[in-house]
Amino acid sequence: MFKDLIMLIRPKQWVKNLFVLVPLIFSKAFMNTDSVFKALAVALCFTAVSSSVYILNDIIDYKRDRHHDRKRTRPIASGRMDKRNAAGFMLVFMAAGLIPAYFIHPYVVLCLIAYIVLNILYSVVLKKIAILDIMIIAIGFVIRVISGAVGIQVYISSWVLLCAFFISLCIGAGKRKSEKAALMENSTLHRKALENYTDKFLDGVMEISVTGTAITYSLYTILEYETQLPMITILFVFFGLLRYMQLIFEEKEGRLPEEIILSDKPLLLSIFLFGAAWILIFLTI
Repeated sequence: MFKDLIMLIRPKQWVKNLFVLVPLIFSKAFMNTDSVFKALAVALCFTAVSSSVYILNDIIDYKRDRHHDRKRTRPIASGRMDKRNAAGFMLVFMAAGLIPAYFIHPYVVLCLIAYIVLNILYSVVLKKIAILDIMIIAIGFVIRVISGAVGIQVYISSWVLLCAFFISLCIGAGKRKSEKAALMENSTLHRKALENYTDKFLDGVMEISVTGTAITYSLYTILEYETQLPMITILFVFFGLLRYMQLIFEEKEGRLPEEIILSDKPLLLSIFLFGAAWILIFLTI
């Protein structure tokens, strides 16, 4: 049962909740202990709520998941866990996220509820609509960033929100491309929207998203600071984006974007150098 529960809440997906910490970093609030604890608490609340959403998705999609090479082994799709038991775990994780969030800031609860409602709509209707489905994924990442800002009560630049949207849109398009590669002729049985996607179209979405990310991030470093030092980090962002595109375009095994990112040393190095560069910049300005 414990192993099946771990599969339900998808720990590998928790890395997405690092977006909650973006306001903590770019507002320099990480130098304040109270802000750090609050930001981490919001990230944990979002992790609990997102885990409950993953369980909800598995409950709704268990029939479709049986047509997926990997997802058919999930607890509900395989029949190892009853849907009622899964629903119980879902409510526990949802409460574990919403209740503590209220004591951090009531607006954090509103962000979490917005995320839950958005994902319910996504699971029931919106994921069947091509283009809109990956836009909803991107909006979910933006909500993460907003919740992080609300939790520690700091200003978050519009450029950062736009950048988060574009880079998330790129990840969403990469996920759809990976699903098509993994499922091939069974892709539409698992996800209806995939029948309206071609590899050429998804490649185009990624190219536009990468361009949008590069432009909005560059404008953030130029317009939000009085010094030109933050512009140095553009180099790491450009390398990371281009490397990600290269990996997705060459991917033949249908691995998910997060698996590709976490397994590529050059990309991880660029992320590390990006973070190190910002720490040095913040110590300087």
